[in-house]
Amino acid sequence: MDIQKTIYQKLLPIALLLSTTQILYAQKTVRYDLSVKDTIVNFTGKEKRAIAVNGQIPMPTLTFTEGDTAEIYVHNLLQEETSLHWHGLFLPNKEDGVPNLTQMPIKPNTTHIYKFPIIQNGTHWYHSHSGLQEQIGMYGNFVMLKKPDDKTFRKGIDDLPTVPIVLSEWTDYKPENIHRMLHNATDWFAIKKNATQSYAEGIKAGHFKTKLKNEWKRMLAMDVSDVYYDKVLMNG
Repeated sequence: MDIQKTIYQKLLPIALLLSTTQILYAQKTVRYDLSVKDTIVNFTGKEKRAIAVNGQIPMPTLTFTEGDTAEIYVHNLLQEETSLHWHGLFLPNKEDGVPNLTQMPIKPNTTHIYKFPIIQNGTHWYHSHSGLQEQIGMYGNFVMLKKPDDKTFRKGIDDLPTVPIVLSEWTDYKPENIHRMLHNATDWFAIKKNATQSYAEGIKAGHFKTKLKNEWKRMLAMDVSDVYYDKVLMNG
């Protein structure tokens, strides 16, 4: 009996140490699974193609604490390649998510794992870096909380519950068409937003010469925001 008690007393600290180590390790790695899939949305009364991740737009908010290891499984259920870029994060170059530069594109019906340490805090965002997928839904919040033992941690401020908000703009035009129209320096978006006159309106107002002269400048009337958007979205 005494021998059993002695063995138990000696093994208990080891068991507690192993248990604590397992708990700490479990807290260290934070895993997310992201399923990328085509969907149909209707923000303006018209059904349009979009890309949803885990069935939502914007993509899910990913939350970590400084010191964690991010382990993100991206399941590409699209019929095209994709990738994810972590905007403003300090991480190994191979995890940066730029296809054909820091990684190979994630092929259709395959899974890619991003794994990197969280060595900073703050609210950032992540998005697709393939084609123009970002414009049709592949963007979301990336939140990195400050460690409670951080010297700059402010109790009552840094531990307050937060609700991340994503403001985005939506257009029913295909992003490829918008890209082409911007390269052509067309006034179509400005005309649609009543920010400039069409040729017919310019002639009617007696300003055809001015209209023609301005065309040579290639300076669009909406230069601050060259694209007309149908809707402004908040958290999709």
